[in-house]
Amino acid sequence: MRRSPLGWQDLTVEPLSKIQWRAHLRAQRLSMDDGARHRAAEGLASAGLEWVSLVRSGPAPLTICAYVSVGPEPSTALLLTTLSQAGDHVFVPVCRPGHQLSWVSWHPGVPMQRSTLAPVMEPVGRRHAFAALGPVAALLLPALAVDTSGVRLGQGGGYYDRFLASLQTTKNAGLPGVPAAAVVYDHEVLAPHQLPHDALDQPVDYLLTPDNVRPAAK
Repeated sequence: MRRSPLGWQDLTVEPLSKIQWRAHLRAQRLSMDDGARHRAAEGLASAGLEWVSLVRSGPAPLTICAYVSVGPEPSTALLLTTLSQAGDHVFVPVCRPGHQLSWVSWHPGVPMQRSTLAPVMEPVGRRHAFAALGPVAALLLPALAVDTSGVRLGQGGGYYDRFLASLQTTKNAGLPGVPAAAVVYDHEVLAPHQLPHDALDQPVDYLLTPDNVRPAAK
């Protein structure tokens, strides 16, 4: 019998649907205590800085696209603050109609407002198309889980998969790609082929957790 890593269903009988995965992963996150969340935030800041150091080729500031975590997600607050205070240019997404994203500069203290399209907080400021940001050194993406081959399970809104698909089109045209990392808790990194996926789902290049960062085994 092959069971899910969550230990509650026999995978040889019926694979878990995305809805089932999301429900149980969200419940796991809600069950974490404040101490575990705080330790995860500190670990994520350390691992995130390690990953950024791998793509840093000199003293010039980098442009990094990340996101503002919400609720029980691994907190990105400390990581974003550290990157901004180090002089890097941090941009986070705002949701647009049609499941599209624009990008706004983020720094500690930037005014925030709730999105009218998704249950997230967004910075107030000038909105940029991704292509207008210039060279982007790294991309951090929210996820509920990711497997070691890079298959990412998001919240289900479809914003990031559409965005990643547009980046893949750019890469296929021969232009440089942007390394993308899915951010999850350590226990949300799963073995290959455990997560359901379809044609819209776009794989990531790296897995970033509070414990470490590793490349996806593609």
